[in-house]
Amino acid sequence: MHEKPKLSLRLLIDKKRNKVVLAETCRDFVDVLFSFHTLPMGTIVRLLDKHHKLQPVSVGCFNNLYKSVSDMDVHDFETEDCKSMLLYPRSTKEIHCRRLKLNIDDTEATKFFACPTFYKENCKQYSNFNTSRCSCGDLMTRTVHVSEEEQVGGPIGNVEDGVFVSCRSSYIVTDDLRVTLSSLGVIANVLNGLGYADLDDLQEIHLDAGYEEVYFLLCAYSNNLFASEFPLTSTFLGKPFMVKGFSTHAVKSEHVKVGHECYAKLFVRKCDRKILYAECNEDFVDSLLTFLVLPLELAWSLSNAGTVLGCVANLCR
Repeated sequence: MHEKPKLSLRLLIDKKRNKVVLAETCRDFVDVLFSFHTLPMGTIVRLLDKHHKLQPVSVGCFNNLYKSVSDMDVHDFETEDCKSMLLYPRSTKEIHCRRLKLNIDDTEATKFFACPTFYKENCKQYSNFNTSRCSCGDLMTRTVHVSEEEQVGGPIGNVEDGVFVSCRSSYIVTDDLRVTLSSLGVIANVLNGLGYADLDDLQEIHLDAGYEEVYFLLCAYSNNLFASEFPLTSTFLGKPFMVKGFSTHAVKSEHVKVGHECYAKLFVRKCDRKILYAECNEDFVDSLLTFLVLPLELAWSLSNAGTVLGCVANLCR
């Protein structure tokens, strides 16, 4: 039987507070952390729903958006491929992520299809779906091989370096996912900065993280619109996540023009001017659904400065 990959970690634990202070990790673990940035939001929702069915995980409102697409009839979309693109969005770094020692993204590798007369006629279009039609009217059913180097436009990497980081062997990761190169000086500075002048209360443990731990870490990282502040503690010491509620009262409506062509009629709660729902045209819905294909890092970069994104901001910086 093929042995499942494991990633080695050394944790420093605050015994009194039952909290991870920091972790000394291998390069492969940091590569996995950074790969979270490349995951489209729809993929994050799908992976967490698949692996946490007994305890649903909230990724802000993305769960609702993903379920809406899933529940809609295929005839509500321009083509069948449009629905597939939203439910199984592609990462622009998928080829690089396949080099990860532990890759949690199970999205099928991108395929390329062309018209059967691709080499004979002037039908030089291609598609990632074999249900698409060429301009000549034929289905694009001919499989076209495109090498990984051609897809990324250059060499993919070497065996010495990691996927996203260099050949450095070990790193320090704090509980709020601040990553630095490992050294005695860095460890001392981190501990002093956290107020641990006395090391008597700290315990060292060694463990190996596999697929389940990485899925759980993504769950802690993404929970409640990325508001989890201590994903390492949540993952390895089993502390639960916090869930916040929401209530509604009086409503009034407003008309808003978004950009040049997207219109929405907003229904706003009078007491605090929170938007409850909107009546909108198809252009607005199209724009909304594209949120599912945004990679996590881009979603973070487009957010307002005051938006709470938990540890996402730390890891992206």
